[in-house]
Amino acid sequence: MQFNGLLPAANSVAMESLRITPTSIEVELRCTVGSASCPICQTFSHRVHSRYVRVVRDLPWGGKSMVLRFSTRRFFCNNTSCPRCIFAEELPGLARRRARGTPRLDETLVHIGLECGGEPGRRLCGELGIQTSGDTILRRLRAAPPRQGHAGRVIGVDDFAFRRGQDYGTIVVDHESGDVIDLLPDRTSASLEAWLATRPSAPMVVTRDRSGVYAKAITAAAPEAVQVADRWHLLANCREALVRVLDRHHSPITEAMSAAQSQRSAADTVPNAAPVAAAPLPMALLVVPLLPPVHVPLSLSPQQSVDRRAKRLARYELVLELNRQGLSQRAMGRQLRISQRQVRKLLHAGKFPERAKRHYAKQVDNYVQQLRAQWAAGVRTVCELTTHIRTLGYTGGGDMVRRYVAPWRTPEERLRLRGPKTRLRLPTSPTLQRPSSDRLSWLLLKDDIERRTGELDLVNELRRNCEPIRMASELARSFGKAVRGRDVNALTVWTECALQTTSTKEMNGFAQGMVRNWPEVKAAIGMQWSNGRTEGHVNRLKLIKRKMYGRAKLDLLRIRVLRRGP
Repeated sequence: MQFNGLLPAANSVAMESLRITPTSIEVELRCTVGSASCPICQTFSHRVHSRYVRVVRDLPWGGKSMVLRFSTRRFFCNNTSCPRCIFAEELPGLARRRARGTPRLDETLVHIGLECGGEPGRRLCGELGIQTSGDTILRRLRAAPPRQGHAGRVIGVDDFAFRRGQDYGTIVVDHESGDVIDLLPDRTSASLEAWLATRPSAPMVVTRDRSGVYAKAITAAAPEAVQVADRWHLLANCREALVRVLDRHHSPITEAMSAAQSQRSAADTVPNAAPVAAAPLPMALLVVPLLPPVHVPLSLSPQQSVDRRAKRLARYELVLELNRQGLSQRAMGRQLRISQRQVRKLLHAGKFPERAKRHYAKQVDNYVQQLRAQWAAGVRTVCELTTHIRTLGYTGGGDMVRRYVAPWRTPEERLRLRGPKTRLRLPTSPTLQRPSSDRLSWLLLKDDIERRTGELDLVNELRRNCEPIRMASELARSFGKAVRGRDVNALTVWTECALQTTSTKEMNGFAQGMVRNWPEVKAAIGMQWSNGRTEGHVNRLKLIKRKMYGRAKLDLLRIRVLRRGP
């Protein structure tokens, strides 16, 4: 009985018996070909010497493991000059020499290893009915034929982290085919230069980030190649320069926050609100006995915040003192066990940098305009306000609405709602929380960003009263327009303007770096190539590393990144 497709090498074997157990299916096979060829001299022989039974595993049937048993024959070699007198027949479609599994089972294990790895692949195989181990999957993966990378006339180079902040490698991508060509064990110029020297043909275009390490290697190994800077890194470096400007101007930001808060308090006065007559307060509430001040200890979390702020303040004052003593930034970083970048930020701050408070977005923030409209119309009941915004999609509770509209109420309304025994509190207005320098840079650059309460007033105050921040933000916005518009002339004018600017040394330094790498920057604006495809493969490589729990060696990582799944 013969099968076509259900059994490997179905044209050469026939099934003798079939045995089904609760966990496996065992099939007895026999070969239907009467002769075999010697693997050395390729001479056919019909003389059978002996037989032995081979057991190989195949793909599962219906979730049950498949076991194939077949009688393998040994033949006499008819060629008297052949060094091998006896040979065993080989069925390439059924089992390779000394193999314990069929070729299609090994290919399936390779695909599972590419997608899942060792131990996760073993668990998946157990669910499918394939009995194997994680080490076997990795051995099949390493034994698979290597994938030949494309020659690559237009390539992209970028780094990736084996361990972030400690160990890095280099990925090389072919922009024309979209495939990864190779992974290098480090990100030094020597390794990239040696790799480029082994290529049969030098690349014509190389995209990279603004690292000088890769630029040095490409210039030495492929001097005729056109180097293209990454446009995304250009925009990111420009915004980082703006962040450094904001880090250096804490005092103007604090003053702008105070002015914006004052405007916010004046604007929070609800128009068209009916005046409420102030009722005279009872004498018992007006007479306050004079008591000695009582020290109220802070809870654990606020006390920790106070302690951490005191520690940061002491470190800031120590950095200033060491700077007055003449120590270098590197020496101060080593002595205080902080990075040199942090030392530089503290020295350029001009004032102790307070940490920005975190703002946790609430669902009710999306319905502020509707709540203000109802409040101006005279609706003061929390239940009615909640019911109104629920018709617009609000799914939260009424307590959140009550806490949100509490600052809008007058002192008389609070007293009436809380009762005569409740302590009268002063009216509070929503405070403007200081955004971090990173978020403030986005607020200065993007008009379509979703702004929180009072942030637009803060941005306007900064642009109006702080000349360095205004100039830096305008330069960053015009730079973004020139890069996104792919306008080389506008970028040239921008560079000349930024070099003449003296109020923002950070933007001036960024423009000087642009001048030093002007051919790469000009190619990035004028050519279609960029390093975005390489960044996408770096993202895919990170996903593969996480699947491997960060424990794979470079050879296995290279196999999984270079080869594609089924």
